[in-house]
Amino acid sequence: MTASTFLRDDKPEQFYKKYRVALHVAFWMSIILYDVVIWGLVDSNYTEKLVSTLTELPIKMSAAYFTLYILIDHLFIRKKYGQFIAWLLISMLSVGFILRCIAYYILYPRFYPEGIQIPLFFPPKILIAIFYTYAWVAMLAAVHLVRKFYEHQHEANRLLLATRQLEKEKLEAELKLLKSQIHPHFLFNTLNNLYVLTLNESVKAPAMVHKLSELMSYMLYDSNHPLVPLEKEVAHLQNYIDLERLRYDDQLEVTFANYVHADDIQIAPLLMLPFVENCFKHGNTVNQGWIHLELSLLDDVLTFKVENSRPEVKDDKPPSGIGLDNVARRLAHEYPQRHELQIFDTIDTYLVVLQLSLSDKPVKKRLVEEVE
Repeated sequence: MTASTFLRDDKPEQFYKKYRVALHVAFWMSIILYDVVIWGLVDSNYTEKLVSTLTELPIKMSAAYFTLYILIDHLFIRKKYGQFIAWLLISMLSVGFILRCIAYYILYPRFYPEGIQIPLFFPPKILIAIFYTYAWVAMLAAVHLVRKFYEHQHEANRLLLATRQLEKEKLEAELKLLKSQIHPHFLFNTLNNLYVLTLNESVKAPAMVHKLSELMSYMLYDSNHPLVPLEKEVAHLQNYIDLERLRYDDQLEVTFANYVHADDIQIAPLLMLPFVENCFKHGNTVNQGWIHLELSLLDDVLTFKVENSRPEVKDDKPPSGIGLDNVARRLAHEYPQRHELQIFDTIDTYLVVLQLSLSDKPVKKRLVEEVE
């Protein structure tokens, strides 16, 4: 039974809470009826049985509710089994002795005078009173434990659903935050490029502004959807590359090999851009450096490779930043067990290989299957 089934199937508990008092009254009335009718059939003395039952009833009720609401709820359910057994034995002996005293001093003198000839402390009589009383108590305890188990399962599953909902809302809020961090990071880099061109009064500035407007339009509208067509994401990357080409002119060789031509592929937006940004930011953008991008699709696994040349003087710190940190976290959230991100950092090159499973199968599992 699922958590949602438990939440929907709560009518029995609602019925019990609504008619709780009536159900308890009905149970004890059935006990009275049973004692009077069944035992009264023995000698047809129904009045005597009614008086005896009503006289003993408060003690039996006390035994039942003490066992249910004190011993079970406060000891047994909290796994205090030693205390539960000790207090149960004490209460059973106490109830047995009290019922024996009621019979010996109240009922026997009136209905069974010969009964007082047996000593008050007569263990068989006490054991009979205990057995008869706690047979009913055991029945009530069984029902009470079943109801407690149901309540526990119902509450646990309600909390589970509430926790899952909170986790979902937290995840959605975190993803929005991650995307909002990407936007200013990208804008900062692009505006820096535009700033350099305007200082030099370059004729490339108007084209850069146009490309930038297209990029910002994509970010403001399309990227707000959980999934976007792959062709739009590729067009977005191409616009970014064109912007950078305007800046570096012929100093940098950039190639983008796109082998995917399907028009029905959907992916999370802005996943590939940070890797491309990283190439231009940390790659060898002078002395005829190069950047190679490749996008391919094989058996529902989308592979994006980004490789760039490294400058002659390599920084001790590997390329990083807000963009790369965020994309790693987004991959963990949006493609759990369905992505593989590999980074190869050498002296001369820096290579990123991102694989996304477009099906429900994990990427690693699919690669193992292909090798086999």
